[in-house]
Amino acid sequence: MADNLDALASNTVSRSALSPEQLNKEVASLGARWSISGENLKLELHGAPMAKYGAAAAHAAVLADEMDHHPTIVMEYGGLTLTIHTHDKKAITVLDLVYAARLERWLRAAGW
Repeated sequence: MADNLDALASNTVSRSALSPEQLNKEVASLGARWSISGENLKLELHGAPMAKYGAAAAHAAVLADEMDHHPTIVMEYGGLTLTIHTHDKKAITVLDLVYAARLERWLRAAGW
């Protein structure tokens, strides 16, 4: 799975939509904490200290600035939820998947 994640993370930042089959395959390569929720790609983190959620949110924000992309991040005592989609396409696009793969790569390196 790491090879697929690395390939996805190094992809272009195309705003192209994917077929439902392609989308499901790519989301599966991100791992179990990622899902599709309506028009959003969704990440859910649970079972960690609040400071660890803060670090994940901070890194998600750094990626958002680097990629000029805008996730919604909700951090609560019990977890963190991040949702993202390409607003002008009203869909999950390659850009969202690249963002997610880069964040997932960081999460794994940070011990999530």
